[in-house]
Amino acid sequence: MKVITIKFFAAITLCFVSNFAQAQFWSSNTKITKVYPYTDGLIFFTEYRNSDVSTCDGGTRFSIDKSHPNYEVMVSTLLAAFMSDKTMTMNVSSTTRACAPHINRFLVTK
Repeated sequence: MKVITIKFFAAITLCFVSNFAQAQFWSSNTKITKVYPYTDGLIFFTEYRNSDVSTCDGGTRFSIDKSHPNYEVMVSTLLAAFMSDKTMTMNVSSTTRACAPHINRFLVTK
């Protein structure tokens, strides 16, 4: 009986862990269309749309929060990508709906 109980709780734990892993997701390849610095960080707009998480501007609005530990590097890289018209894929931190959901990392490509 103890073995069955342990296996059951292990299976339940794995279900919770896999749900947490899905909280973040990658966008498709996209271009940045606008940038908007504000008091708490940088808001930017993309051709990529996801109205399931980004509730403003047709799902194209995302942000980098000033409290991000790598804020300066992320913003300068994002601005360079914007000015050189490069594409990027971004990792959105959460699937919680917000006007400008936070991203935690991104990849710039040619």
